[in-house]
Amino acid sequence: MDFAPIRIEVDEDMSAWRAEIPGKVMATAEALTGPTTPEGARVQVHNAPGAEVGPGQIATWGRATTDRADAFGFTWDRSGKSSKHFPFGWTGPT
Repeated sequence: MDFAPIRIEVDEDMSAWRAEIPGKVMATAEALTGPTTPEGARVQVHNAPGAEVGPGQIATWGRATTDRADAFGFTWDRSGKSSKHFPFGWTGPT
């Protein structure tokens, strides 16, 4: 087990999101827009079936501008591939 700070940022307008574990993982993504989305809107799925974070959430789709890691025996570079953002909250027993 290893402890490390995790930094996560999500733009208020959902245009981009970022995550970093310094020296181990770096991920950045830009939200997709398309010819059928209104100006300033994002490509999203509401209440996606089988969502990792449970029912009722909104998935915002994007493209990974940076997605690479070299940590804990895993190495990858998936920059340019697809990305998605789901809001979630972790809580434990009280």
